[in-house]
Amino acid sequence: MSSGRRVAFLTPVPPAETGIADYSAEVLALLAGRHRLDVFHCQDTVERERLPASCGVFPAAEFLARHREAPYDVPVYQMGNGLPHAFLYDLLPRVPGLLVLHDLVLHHSRARSFLDSQEGRAYAREPWSASRREAAAAMIGRYRAEAAYCYPDQVGRLDEAQLGTVGALLPYAYPLFRLPVEASRLTAVHNAFMAEAVRAEVAGAEVTRIPMPAARIEVRPADVVELRRRLAIADDELVVGCFGLLTREKRIETVARAVVRASAAASRIRLLLVGPVPHPEALRALLVRLGAAGRTVVTGRVRFDELPAHIEAADVVVHLRHPTARETSAALLRVLAQGRPVVVSDLEHLGDIPDDAVVRADVTDEEGEVTRAILRLAGSAAARERLGRSAASFVQREHSSARCRAAYEGAIEAAAGLPDPPIRPWPQHWSALARLSRPGS
Repeated sequence: MSSGRRVAFLTPVPPAETGIADYSAEVLALLAGRHRLDVFHCQDTVERERLPASCGVFPAAEFLARHREAPYDVPVYQMGNGLPHAFLYDLLPRVPGLLVLHDLVLHHSRARSFLDSQEGRAYAREPWSASRREAAAAMIGRYRAEAAYCYPDQVGRLDEAQLGTVGALLPYAYPLFRLPVEASRLTAVHNAFMAEAVRAEVAGAEVTRIPMPAARIEVRPADVVELRRRLAIADDELVVGCFGLLTREKRIETVARAVVRASAAASRIRLLLVGPVPHPEALRALLVRLGAAGRTVVTGRVRFDELPAHIEAADVVVHLRHPTARETSAALLRVLAQGRPVVVSDLEHLGDIPDDAVVRADVTDEEGEVTRAILRLAGSAAARERLGRSAASFVQREHSSARCRAAYEGAIEAAAGLPDPPIRPWPQHWSALARLSRPGS
């Protein structure tokens, strides 16, 4: 395997509130000794100490100029379904490379980047302005053009879902990843389900699979005891934990309901919520309404180096995700790596995880399934230990740093050897960006 490629890594980085920022810091550490890496981001602050000292770190606005001055062998785009990734769309068509697709569904964030654009906000402030109305309409027109290119027969329904009142679930059925994939030399994903879905949607797409890195971090038992004491959790209480960004999709209401139901049979149960809270007041109101507030600890976001102790403070972890963007969850892998027994939503893209490493909850009776799983695990320390041991073994085997590094090395080499994809009959704003870098096309 050759090394020493000049690689541009375009991604959110810590402290951006997306798990992909933490993931990127880990991957950069794996690759830093083998490649010359420059990181390009679009955020006001960067936790420079979380990134390898050998990496250059620059605003994304400098990427094109630096690439013109000294072309990169491979740009690597870390793409997810969130606004922190919106800046990638202006660069990816111009400098094709390796697209790492974290979420199969990109529809929500891509639509929002148009509907909540500067032009859209300006029009909302001055709805009487004809010029601002026209500018906003042009941005919305770009969204419609992308939806029409990817799903010509469904664009009206998608338009209603985003601009009307049909609802938020429809975009999950129309993930809107085709344009980024077509504009890339190679697409990398983290699970088999996503790989097959990309190949089925985009004929001829070059797709590879890269294991997401995860590893157990040693935690002193005394630190866990001290943490539980600091969080006012008694030694004899069973802690049910949820970790990661606490969004609606994490089914926190379902978990809280299940904890309340389980506490009727096993009263010494606490709920521990660890991660950024997008809507704190709404979460507090929810916990009060469900009667769960008195048994719940909400930490908010914790420092990355404190996360392993918080994970091991939980006796059982519930990691639900519905609806889902079919992502491989770094938060889930970290929990499994620490040897925690975990209850997950029974979803097809999680089929890579062995049945003896998790408890699967049928989404058609998720609350009941989670309640019963909590009670089963609360009643058997041996079952918790057995499940956690299998979880840690799975992560050590399939998600080691060595496997991730080797897969990235192969993907970088493959992308470096592939030609730029042809410019297709894309929406005008996509093809115009591509032609800026290929004026003869």
